[in-house]
Amino acid sequence: MNPVDALFQPVRVGGLALPNRVAMSPMTRSFSGDAGVPGPDVVLYYAARAAAGTGLIFTEGTVVDMGPARGYLGVPGLCNDAQEAAWRQVTDAVHAAGGRIMVQLWHCGRLSHPRATGGAQPLAPSALTAAGVYVDAADPGTFDGHLAYVEPKAMDAADIASVTAAFAAAAGRAKRAGFDGVLFHGASGYLLHEFFNADSNQRSDDYNGDAFARARFAAGIVAAARHEVGAGYPLLMGLSQFAVNDFAWQTWREPTDLAATLATLRTAGIDGYHVAAYRIGVPAFAPDADPAQRSLAWHVRALSGLPVSAAGGVTYSTGVGESLMGVESQLTDPAEAAQALQDGDADLIAVGRAMLANPDWTAKVRAGDWRTLTPFRREMLGELV
Repeated sequence: MNPVDALFQPVRVGGLALPNRVAMSPMTRSFSGDAGVPGPDVVLYYAARAAAGTGLIFTEGTVVDMGPARGYLGVPGLCNDAQEAAWRQVTDAVHAAGGRIMVQLWHCGRLSHPRATGGAQPLAPSALTAAGVYVDAADPGTFDGHLAYVEPKAMDAADIASVTAAFAAAAGRAKRAGFDGVLFHGASGYLLHEFFNADSNQRSDDYNGDAFARARFAAGIVAAARHEVGAGYPLLMGLSQFAVNDFAWQTWREPTDLAATLATLRTAGIDGYHVAAYRIGVPAFAPDADPAQRSLAWHVRALSGLPVSAAGGVTYSTGVGESLMGVESQLTDPAEAAQALQDGDADLIAVGRAMLANPDWTAKVRAGDWRTLTPFRREMLGELV
């Protein structure tokens, strides 16, 4: 048996049949201009990965409004007719190439910055400023760390209703634009994740108190989106322990807390998960909470009973944080990723930087030519190939 054969077995996610278990991980790209409208270069970018045989493509983060949700310049949106029409060009091209594509819907919460929101104050569960410095991965002028995060506004009932409605409306637009499903960005320290995490969620209302309550905001978004798109349309949730501004952040201290989050989301109508980690196999919990030291993806899959896509350092020797600091990522054997499938860690393996650097990653790995893949360099973030 070929060591990577497990990557090329069919799988179902909700009602969506996929020809293999290779996914393109969602990666922020900033080529959609001030209006957040994807152009012909974005169409070609996604179509190239589909043409290489990638089973499922997750788009870059796509904001649900062009104000507080928008964390970085140039990122796309899905909140008006022009953006919806542009994404239709993307989905048509991906489908013509034989692929499947889901949009990642995004609100950056307190990790946004007024430079990207049009001056609007960021929103968050609580008025707690994020740690670290604001960096826009597509703008080298921010890499020196001179920009600080700003204090966000603690969301009131009207803000919660407005953001929930924006996510639901964007999900409806996604379906009309031809996407095969929606992935809600509940990871990396952005808004939905901020509600999950007790460090950033210090509310005194029904959205805090325990893990069930901290999942209530995200569950409300899922339920509203489900009402908008109807039954059978795949809705996934992204999860991670870490935040992009703090890779040591931990959201769930023990599996029972994670189980509470997952149960709340499943009741709301979620169909599966996309789980990100520094490396796919990194233990999710401290040894006293999980002596077996299983990954977050493994726990999500075991506790939810739903399909899981796992991302984290696939075929590269360095984590994403090191890459963004300028360390060149050296190639590693993709058989390690295939082994994660065989070990029950996940149902799909999501490839990030390696597929950004190599549009034909899927085809080359299937053919056994992984050693010819191009290493990732930070400079590639400024390219769209």
